Amino acid sequence: MSGRTQSWAAGRWAALSTGLKMFFFLSIGLLPLGLIAVSASFDNARANRDKAEIEARATLTTHVQRFTLALSRNGSTIRSARDAIIEANNPEGVCARTLARLARAPNTPGRFALFGEGPEPRCRSEGFVPPPAPPGRGAVGRGLISPDGQRLTIFLYQPDGTIEGVAEYDRATLADVVNKPVVPGNFAVSLVEGGHRMLLRPGPAASAFESGVTVDFPVSNAGYAIRLNALIPPVTATDLLVILTPVLMWLWASLVGWIIVQWLLLRPLGRLQGVISAYRPGTSFDLPAVRSPAQEIDALGQAFDQAAQTVARHEAELEAAVARQTRLVREVHHRVKNNLQVVASLLNLHSRGSTNEQVAAAYASIQRRVDALAVVHRNHYAELEANRGVALKPLISELAANLRATAPSSASGTQIRLDVAPVYVTQDVAVSVAFLVTEIVEFGMFCGSTMVSVVIEPEEGGTARLAVEVDALSQTVDCDEALADRFERIVTGLARQLRSALERDSARGRYSVLLNVLPSDA
Repeated sequence: MSGRTQSWAAGRWAALSTGLKMFFFLSIGLLPLGLIAVSASFDNARANRDKAEIEARATLTTHVQRFTLALSRNGSTIRSARDAIIEANNPEGVCARTLARLARAPNTPGRFALFGEGPEPRCRSEGFVPPPAPPGRGAVGRGLISPDGQRLTIFLYQPDGTIEGVAEYDRATLADVVNKPVVPGNFAVSLVEGGHRMLLRPGPAASAFESGVTVDFPVSNAGYAIRLNALIPPVTATDLLVILTPVLMWLWASLVGWIIVQWLLLRPLGRLQGVISAYRPGTSFDLPAVRSPAQEIDALGQAFDQAAQTVARHEAELEAAVARQTRLVREVHHRVKNNLQVVASLLNLHSRGSTNEQVAAAYASIQRRVDALAVVHRNHYAELEANRGVALKPLISELAANLRATAPSSASGTQIRLDVAPVYVTQDVAVSVAFLVTEIVEFGMFCGSTMVSVVIEPEEGGTARLAVEVDALSQTVDCDEALADRFERIVTGLARQLRSALERDSARGRYSVLLNVLPSDA
């Protein structure tokens, strides 16, 4: 069997209901017992047939003995008469006395012809014309039945094939020989020879429920036989019941077993399954009312009820814990945001109060990064309830506003153009994006930029591309080398944190990097 056929059979078997499977297994388990009982019943029926055949042979033997005994006496008389006719001085007298003796023989009246040495009969019964004798073929006697089945002609031969005599008997005479005294029984007796048949005892016609036994007994070496057709008694209702009882017991046992399993096991399980399928956390679980279910099923229902209550209790505890954790995280983000705003305010105060331009610029640069981090926490705090991550569109918008507000006086005219798709990222990615945008925009401001473009476009594979284009960086950059070197190291490190390669297009002053974004339904 191929693997595909096996998988198909396994699938069809698995699709069957448990009740049908139980009925199948019960039937298979009880089948050997049923087969044994049926085999025993058929053996009994065969024994009855064998017994009927033995009785038929015994009955046939009785009739054969009567038949051969009656005809053998006449045959012996005819054979003795031939020798007497040949040796007697008055053969006609011997013929007449022999015919008279044959006529007086009890129960076997017939017509006879006696022969001497020649092929012509020396004497014969009145009105009897013997038919031509067929070849003896080494037999001492041969019998022929007339086509109409009313006469039996017996030819007697010498060992050398010379005809000795002829005897003819009609059907009524032979029937009396066979049937007296009468033997009771449902059987028929007949003589058969070639294609001819002589009925000596008619038997009853076989019904649809009867069968017959046919037994032939050849008569000496005469070429014909006595046949007995015996009827086996019909199959009675008792016999049918004996034969069918094992099958009925097998079917009944399988059916009762299936009903018990269905009543005590499968139906309660089906109702319990329906209740379990309809159960939803937070709702009550009511066990179905089942009459006389198995104790194990009732215990299973109670166990599921307890498990459902335990799960519901644990879910309530988990929901409470999640709510507490959410409040705690919101509080943490809120406090971090407030602290960062306090730090940014302090840096702003120090920057304004400093008389040294370089120190003031350093304070302002640090303030811009603190503001970027505060913006991330504020946006994460806003999206915390939805649990979708940090939205980059409002984050970049707020970050651009802060950068314009804190821009140095030399870059007060710098414009920031935004084209940001509505994508969401994790907090770690949002922090790196905020710092990366801040670094590039600030570097552009220090290098005399008048236009900065920030674009985020979604791409395939759960990613989006962040591109920041600064017009001042598309030409020869007139900036402090130390500042440019520090800028390159910082943006390269931030790209590494984003696990992406930083792509540079010097001709356009463009920096781009791939971001891993969250699914839209996250």
